[in-house]
Amino acid sequence: MSENKIKNIIGTKYTDNPIINYLIYLMLDPEQPSYGGTTYDEWRKENDLDVIWLNGDLHADTIFSVWIPLKMSLKSIAGDTFSYKGNRRTPSKENECFKDIIENINHYLPREHALVKELYQFAELASTRANVMRLPNRQMQKRGFFYFDQMPKTLYECFAEGRFNTYFGSDNAVKEWVKEEKMEMFFDGSISRNTIKPLISRMQASNCEWLKESDDILEMLVQYNEILRIRSEALLRSKV
Repeated sequence: MSENKIKNIIGTKYTDNPIINYLIYLMLDPEQPSYGGTTYDEWRKENDLDVIWLNGDLHADTIFSVWIPLKMSLKSIAGDTFSYKGNRRTPSKENECFKDIIENINHYLPREHALVKELYQFAELASTRANVMRLPNRQMQKRGFFYFDQMPKTLYECFAEGRFNTYFGSDNAVKEWVKEEKMEMFFDGSISRNTIKPLISRMQASNCEWLKESDDILEMLVQYNEILRIRSEALLRSKV
């Protein structure tokens, strides 16, 4: 459970900075095959952190993306550099952009900022087994594109009439999956569509949103970190 798998992946490039480690991990490998197909699947088994945590299971998926909260934080704190040219455009998921962030990380993300402190904690927790789940169908991995990897909206769409319900067939199947994956902490009491906890207090579980305000991003990160701590303990108890 405590094994440092991201260190195993990036090897000698590993640093004592968890955000930099993630950026190095995310940097595109010139030998990385295009998305889809057998070759890409084989590459994932050797290089994809979530798949490695689940011993090559291609149904593995990251619960909370690091890149999306990091990008939100950069746009909120260092807005003069990362202006709002569209949520997905700046900063871009390209090697040159990653190198710029790495070289100027203390300028863009000052350590004394409350949001940044929480972001660093999140980056550490996000590389652990606690941040990996097994999806019933790999098509659900599109939730990152649809919902910014925000779990309340993802869970909302798993229940009856939701986008992902076809991969379950019934609400009971959703409940069993939640229990198997030790994700009860996303719910307030019983497991149902109506008891999913929202991403942040001002939102509904049925919503997803690109967060721009530092207070909102901080609230999200505090919740992410608490969820990953709780889930880590649950996985330890079950020895998953």
